Amino acid sequence: MQCPKCKHKLVSEARFCHHCGLELPPDTAVRTSEWYYEPVFVLLTIFLVLAIFGLPLLWKSPRFSPTQKVLVSLATVIYTGIIIWLIYYLVAVIFLPYYNQMKNLL
Repeated sequence: MQCPKCKHKLVSEARFCHHCGLELPPDTAVRTSEWYYEPVFVLLTIFLVLAIFGLPLLWKSPRFSPTQKVLVSLATVIYTGIIIWLIYYLVAVIFLPYYNQMKNLL
């Protein structure tokens, strides 16, 4: 983050510019204390737990750039599509024929 007045780099949760002394509005300071905005947690949540339903957490996270958000979103959509296809394949192609054979035997 940069100071709007002197353009010096600021600490992430700064309330004042350490160079020129400008008081920063509370909404300009990036709040990074929330543990669930950490990139590792966001990515684990998306790819291991929630898949496409984890995208709101990604888009609310201030730790990702807009380009990273778009790339992770595309990867998530592709990943979710692959998971849905694998579930279909397992049920319709592998398990369903065995189920029908077992049903005919009984």
